[in-house]
Amino acid sequence: MARKPRVFYSEDGSVISDHAALIRGRIMNSAKEILAQEGYSKTTIRKIVEHSGVLTGSIYYFFKNKEDIFRAILLELVRDCINKINKNCYDESPLFKYAAVCQVELKVLADYRIVRETYLEGYNSTIIFEGMVAQFVELARGLFDYTEYECSDEGYYQNTLMVKGAMHACLSEMFFQREVDSARTRESLLRLALRVFGAKEAEINEIVAKIASMNDVWERIGKEMVEHPLVE
Repeated sequence: MARKPRVFYSEDGSVISDHAALIRGRIMNSAKEILAQEGYSKTTIRKIVEHSGVLTGSIYYFFKNKEDIFRAILLELVRDCINKINKNCYDESPLFKYAAVCQVELKVLADYRIVRETYLEGYNSTIIFEGMVAQFVELARGLFDYTEYECSDEGYYQNTLMVKGAMHACLSEMFFQREVDSARTRESLLRLALRVFGAKEAEINEIVAKIASMNDVWERIGKEMVEHPLVE
């Protein structure tokens, strides 16, 4: 029996072929590697062309510009993160998994200077930040739909905007000159993220304590996300 062809989808939901997915993956992996080495401002379409071997016209077939590539990479990273968390914490609650995604992002930002700098530029771009919010709205929807924490469309958006705004504040604090208790700030963000989705204080305390006890798991997931290719 002939093997069924794999089906890949772009961000807008349209189907792309195996070959197109391969080219798109090469572009994203090259861009991610350059971003991890040089940061956002020094990453250019020209460098992506040179690194990937993909022609400029092909890059613009898949992506509008550098910001669009960055948004696509972030989306893939969020998908990868939740997949890894589901694998490691499959029997945990949706609230725990949501907090775990936030914790992995915070851990990566704390551990990798170049990622901090790249993310700060992303958060400071209205277009990219809006894309981040949209990604986390879908993450929350996937976790909380049909549970007691389900929200309206507007509720998901407002809650996510608050959480990502707080994440921006945590990231900015990492660049402050004054001495700060970053661990306490990150814990406050997790508590906020859980609280806005309706978690009770007892749930919040239990989840935050367990998140803190699994630091090696978040460190491993973050390391894999930063150092491994997006698309094999």
